[in-house]
Amino acid sequence: MNNENQSFLDTRTIVAVLLVGLTFVAWQSYMQKKYPETYAGKKSVAAQPATETPTQPASGSVAQPSAPEAPVAVPHDEKLVHFSSDTLAFDISSRGMGIKAVQVLKYKTRSGQTVELGHGDGLLAFETRIIGHHEPLDFHIEQSSPNVFVGYAQVGRARIAKTVKIDPEKYVLDYQVVAEGADENFPGLTTALTEDIEPESALSVLNPRRQKQEFFINTAEKKDRTLFGKDDVQKTFSNVRVASVGSQYFTQAIVDHSAIMPEAKADLSHATKLASILLNYPVLNRGQKLELDYMAFVGPKSLSLLQQVDENLTLVVDFGFFNWIGRHILDLLRWFYGLVGNWGVAIICLTVVVRLLVLPINIYSFKSMRAMQAIQPQIQAMREKYKDDQQKQQQEMMALMRENKVNPVGGCLPALLQMPIFFALYQVLGNSIELYQAPFGLWIHDLSLKDPFYILPAFMGVTMFFQQKMTPNTMDPSQAKMMLMMPIIFTFFMISLPSGLSLYMLIGALFSVVQQTYFLKQSKTLVSGSK
Repeated sequence: MNNENQSFLDTRTIVAVLLVGLTFVAWQSYMQKKYPETYAGKKSVAAQPATETPTQPASGSVAQPSAPEAPVAVPHDEKLVHFSSDTLAFDISSRGMGIKAVQVLKYKTRSGQTVELGHGDGLLAFETRIIGHHEPLDFHIEQSSPNVFVGYAQVGRARIAKTVKIDPEKYVLDYQVVAEGADENFPGLTTALTEDIEPESALSVLNPRRQKQEFFINTAEKKDRTLFGKDDVQKTFSNVRVASVGSQYFTQAIVDHSAIMPEAKADLSHATKLASILLNYPVLNRGQKLELDYMAFVGPKSLSLLQQVDENLTLVVDFGFFNWIGRHILDLLRWFYGLVGNWGVAIICLTVVVRLLVLPINIYSFKSMRAMQAIQPQIQAMREKYKDDQQKQQQEMMALMRENKVNPVGGCLPALLQMPIFFALYQVLGNSIELYQAPFGLWIHDLSLKDPFYILPAFMGVTMFFQQKMTPNTMDPSQAKMMLMMPIIFTFFMISLPSGLSLYMLIGALFSVVQQTYFLKQSKTLVSGSK
């Protein structure tokens, strides 16, 4: 290393370069085998990401030509048929019988406008195309009853009939598509889900992004949930049962009931600001009739509503790692809401129930901390006596605790037991349509948003401080000072979180103060009685 005249091309340098090169080649080979779709030749789709070029069929499916040889009818000018109810309003386009200008009438955005879903131009939600073609089929649409529409399209010798039955109260559109008379070159049909990409909101520690968008795909083998980020996304799935694209509170989804399980291609393009999922239904038996049956949903991600529609649809609602706890919490909140008629009061009732459930643990914890406090002088003496022998010190302290039946982690048990509930409730308050724009009263107009005046977090911090001061202290002075800082840290942490979560924490802290006051009073009574 000190030889300034040493040549770069010495033996060790050459060997190192060769090893790096071989490692790179081996890694690229491994990645190509693991992710073949990523390393396949990519073609630009910026102008229209929702369209597709012919691809190789998924494993196990029948090989298909890139496009039908039968001519596709020249499209006519677009014609729109309007549908409207108390819950949904949209136009059915002759272009693929896709729907556009979808309005969810009973819900408003944060800015007070009617919620709109889907994509306004180009690719439309639930439109029908031929696999490998960029243009949708041209349908002649007839209304057979107030909620039933039938469309017909001609593609060469193939006649395609598409029927949609609308159940607006459940936000459901049932589709049946039949293609008859097609020749052997007819590859099959495709339908779509589309969503505009919302702009990223400003991120900071005190203002994390609450709005999210995602793809969700449930196949026969796995579940895949992909949050929209800064990078484009292209994914392919086989044997799809449920596919959806949406936000925290609203979604478009398809539940497939066809004999053919489709392939799904999810595409996210920031260049076009469009997210889409194409579901391809290939023809398995050439020259025979193709029949498709799938249910579409376009509306709020209400767990109770989705359960009524189809149990498979409930998968689009995600409460994170503690999903099963979150679902039970939401059920309990709905039950309390049915009794009191206010979601904020329902959260208070939930908090009281949770604290009562962990009350036996709190009693055990208080007794453990009291016992620990009683033996503190002996523990301190052991620390001084065995300060040069940490192993001996730990052994003697553990023996003393066993003798006095003290659990060193007893004081942490209530907090540990409540952490899953805290995280699950955070997900419920941030992702449940039931709490979206739900008022509590006074200055709290939306329990899913932060407290606009930070009153609840501040009050919670003060209450936690008093709770901390009342708790029996078994720590050394430096640790005790650190614990007194926790209410301040927690207050700043809660500033940007949903006000419903701050309400839960505040009521929990007030409950703890009352509980601690009672414990201390009972403890003094027992001490005076023993004297």
